[in-house]
Amino acid sequence: MKILILCTGNSCRSQMAHGWLQSFDKSLDVHSAGTEPAPRVNSKAVKVMAETGIDISNHYPKNVDRYLNEEWDYVITVCGGANESCPAFIGKVKHRIHIGFDDPSHATGTDEFIWSEFHRVRDEIKQQFYDFYLQNLKPSIEEAIDAKKIVKEKYSQIALQENTSEKSSCCSSSCCSSSDFSTFSDSYETLKGYAPEADLGLGCGLPTEFAQIKEGDTVVDLGSGAGNDCFVARALVGETGKVIGIDMTDAMIEKAKTNAERRNYNNIEFLLGDIENIPLEENIADVVISNCVLNLVPDKQKAFSEIFRILKAGAHLSVSDVVLEGELPDNIKQANEMYAGCVSGAVQKDEYLGIMSNSGLINIVIQKEKVITVPDEILLNYLSQPELDEYKNSDKGIFSITVYAEKPAACNCQCNC
Repeated sequence: MKILILCTGNSCRSQMAHGWLQSFDKSLDVHSAGTEPAPRVNSKAVKVMAETGIDISNHYPKNVDRYLNEEWDYVITVCGGANESCPAFIGKVKHRIHIGFDDPSHATGTDEFIWSEFHRVRDEIKQQFYDFYLQNLKPSIEEAIDAKKIVKEKYSQIALQENTSEKSSCCSSSCCSSSDFSTFSDSYETLKGYAPEADLGLGCGLPTEFAQIKEGDTVVDLGSGAGNDCFVARALVGETGKVIGIDMTDAMIEKAKTNAERRNYNNIEFLLGDIENIPLEENIADVVISNCVLNLVPDKQKAFSEIFRILKAGAHLSVSDVVLEGELPDNIKQANEMYAGCVSGAVQKDEYLGIMSNSGLINIVIQKEKVITVPDEILLNYLSQPELDEYKNSDKGIFSITVYAEKPAACNCQCNC
């Protein structure tokens, strides 16, 4: 979750708020900036925060302009009195909030009074931002954690199935019901490198078919499962290339490693990791692929920003995912098992493509698109018959798309190249 805290000089109140909010939850992506940034952070602000155990001495005032091309969950202004104008942020923001405080750097009088003002404002910022965290941020964070837990449990169950010849599909017997979502997955059987025992039917496309993988490339597969896409990618990169699979499920990683060892592959590596915090250095990948996984990630903006980070300049991705057109009925969106089955975790197609663009990716092209029809018997677990009839007669739809995009060959510093 991305939060930007704004004031005029970004030297005192916004810096203290930045420090407090980040201390409440290290998973938050907190930044602060100003419209007229000061030369340095106020030394008294640094000292009073240090008294609480929070070090902001390495912070420095930044101009808000550097953040205009990013998308934010919250932008919070902290300007105070009526004689002070609040910064106006013109970038993309989901929620704009104002929490005003007096500026202690304007306090006059004795040293004792000035220090008391810094302490007072520091403590007010702590209390109001902690209330904001509890009311607005923590519930969303816990919901995201719960969603990850659901996915991890369901996919661990799939990985530990003894009979792997029975494909699960991303919304099949292991996740949702006894019915197979055969319209989700595509057949890999004609592709070079295909390993039947690594194909658990968890995909919704064939990203490797469109990924333009070349011999010698380094390919990263996000949500690599039992290794199916990695083995197909290895056949394309050859002995001189490298394939790295990332998965957050221990059981899947172990299954993939076993499958690779059976084939004596020494240029495939499987790593346990989170797609929102990929355990790889930046600028490492020639190609990133993923198959029906990113739609399950709660913070998709963070995931695509991580993809951007690990791609080399001029490199590209090809990912298959489930997206929506039109809002799903609430009962489906709220169903945990449907989330684990790739449906209720999906976002609108335009939003998905917009997230990719906001991450800095360019030349975004949908390579393949198909309609996914969820069987009535599954939908009736969540909808009444009249609700199902209304849904089927609406313009709402679930789609599988395979998308290509590139990291610019050269870009400015705002792109985090």
